[in-house]
Parts: sequence; structure tokens; C-alpha cells
Amino acid sequence: MFKKKTECLPENRICAYCEHATLLGDSGTCICDTKGLIKDDGICRKFSLDLLKLKPHVLKLTDPEENSLLFT
Repeated sequence: MFKKKTECLPENRICAYCEHATLLGDSGTCICDTKGLIKDDGICRKFSLDLLKLKPHVLKLTDPEENSLLFT
């Protein structure tokens, strides 16, 4: 009956990660279902996090010994 809102960090509450917005290439703009043409770093009350739009953190391993310990 009620849709549960997904909790997220304040820095992730931008229109680029909203499920109502669609990015327009690398131009820095989005098309929102409710507001129309907007900047990708804007925010609004209708924000709903789309987990597939988040970019994962990359694990950087510089020491070859650490790599051999983790991946053997």
C-alpha cells in the first residue's frame, strides 16, 4: 500500500541518481518526469533513489603481496 523510501546519504540525493530522471549524455542535464529539463546536481522532494545509477567504489591494491594474499 505504501511505498518504502530507500535511505541514502545526502550527497547521493541528487537528480542524477533519481529513478524519475534520465541523463542526457555528458551535458550535465537530465529530463525529470515531474520537473522537465533540469541540472543533474539538483534536488527535489520527489527524489527516489535508483540503486542501478550509483557508481561503485573501486578497490585499489598497490602492494603485490596483498594481491597474492587476497586472490590465492
